[in-house]
Amino acid sequence: GEPQASASLLSRFVYLHPLDTMKSVIFVLALLSVAVMAEECHPQCKWQCDDPSCPAVCHPVCERPKCQMQCEEVSCAKCTIHCAKPVCTIRCPKESCEKTECPKCESVCKPAQCHTTCEAPEPKCAPVCEALSCSNKCVKPTNCAKPKCELQCEKPACEAKEEAKCCPCAAENAKAAVAAAPATCGTKCASFLEVFHTFQHKAIRGEEQCCPCAAQ
Repeated sequence: GEPQASASLLSRFVYLHPLDTMKSVIFVLALLSVAVMAEECHPQCKWQCDDPSCPAVCHPVCERPKCQMQCEEVSCAKCTIHCAKPVCTIRCPKESCEKTECPKCESVCKPAQCHTTCEAPEPKCAPVCEALSCSNKCVKPTNCAKPKCELQCEKPACEAKEEAKCCPCAAENAKAAVAAAPATCGTKCASFLEVFHTFQHKAIRGEEQCCPCAAQ
């Protein structure tokens, strides 16, 4: 059936003739040796990139504050009593002995109308809040410089073209580099930030900065 046919086909690949197996091994070793020789004989090229760093953009995020009003104990209310003036009359006895005594008269007043006025004390209250629970929320910056990469290759044994002279980037040499930049880069001149990161990358790698010599 079909399983037997599959098993027979598999056995043809598993059980190879010893001579065929040796030929396959020799062929693989030959390919590996060619690849190793190609890698050893040809100058190798690798990407070299700087590593610009930028601070993240962060802002605090806090939970809703939990607050309540707290008041001091209040004193008693201040009250005053206000009464209308009493209406009084003089009442004297109808008969008296004027020869021996003075008249015994007295004041008779009607009950006055009074009312009480109270003033409540001013409350002294202030808000009291629990400690805030905050955390920082950070996002990626939008103005971070992209890494600048350069493909650098090993030098061949014999190089026909003579390398341009390289002088330290200081004083007159730096001025010469600035003056020569527009003529060499055309409309694709690097920005100041890209130039800065290139210098920074070379400084990290311990490479000397190269500028054209002012005497040229």
